[in-house]
Amino acid sequence: MKASVNIKMDEQLRDDAKALFAQMGLDMTTAVNMFLIAALREKGLPFDVTTVSSVSDDEKLEKYFADKLRRAEEQEKQGKMRSVEAFSAEVGKKYGF
Repeated sequence: MKASVNIKMDEQLRDDAKALFAQMGLDMTTAVNMFLIAALREKGLPFDVTTVSSVSDDEKLEKYFADKLRRAEEQEKQGKMRSVEAFSAEVGKKYGF
């Protein structure tokens, strides 16, 4: 069963997000569902929430991707990785894509 969720956001944020997601071949519903799936998988927000720091954006991105790579390597060693095809099929089955 599917449910609707209404949220309030700035119109410009909505429009910018829609345009970005459209470039990736996604609609807002799919992008929000992807975020929620990632949050459930991570058992928290799928990104770090921090206060403003003096670290440059490049340094933040480098740390972020290094952390993601380290976590992926750990998951692969533990046999927790799955193929993109398997993940896509699971999402398609769950959300009717």
